[in-house]
Amino acid sequence: MLALIDIGAEFWKNYFGSKSAVTAYELTLERIDWYRHVDCRTVVCCDSPKSKRKEWYAEYKSNRPPKPADAIESLIAVQQRAASWGIPVVQCDGYEADDLIAALASQAWPEEVQIVGSEKDFFCLIGDTVKLVGKHGLIGSNECFEKFGVLPCQMTDWLALVGDTADAIPGCPNCGPGRATTLLERFETLELLRAASDEDILSVPGVGKKTLESLRAWDPSLALRLVRLLDDAPVSLDTLWSSAA
Repeated sequence: MLALIDIGAEFWKNYFGSKSAVTAYELTLERIDWYRHVDCRTVVCCDSPKSKRKEWYAEYKSNRPPKPADAIESLIAVQQRAASWGIPVVQCDGYEADDLIAALASQAWPEEVQIVGSEKDFFCLIGDTVKLVGKHGLIGSNECFEKFGVLPCQMTDWLALVGDTADAIPGCPNCGPGRATTLLERFETLELLRAASDEDILSVPGVGKKTLESLRAWDPSLALRLVRLLDDAPVSLDTLWSSAA
């Protein structure tokens, strides 16, 4: 089995939950240590300081306050400790940890993959051999549908419609999560939704003229570019352990 850990998401979840850089350090290392002791190949994936998405859209993640210096030092220490254990710690210029995980997960088939992180963009990666690690166990296609009302293959379109306030990604105005789910349930994809007639769109329960006008005026290209994971990240699963040695 292959475990792919979004180290930033894991660390900051622990930090903001405890308000302690020391506690976040300890809890994050405990998670990494658990995987390395259950006969599991483990990769720690890190965000690049430079983001392609920031180049595409200056407002990307601009709503986030600066991270405390002591916490950043603690996160770096986690990465260094994991590397000292012989665990590959991966970072690629311009790519986020999510992108690296998407690339590595696609290369791992048919090996079983567990992604440590339940952020919304990871749900599009779920498949027969790929699961997310949630608070209450593994998250697969059924859990994705129960949570969002769409299948993993629809999650990128769903995220584009809804947007992501945490990352300051604008979605389609007047189209919240419930309406996005209803529209994709009817039309399956964003492409088919945009190709549908006004009459067909207005026939969807809960969709009125205001939503229709927003859909017609909205250009989804930016949102799709920002929410789509970059699985072309230049990282090779085959060479990680030889590089870490």
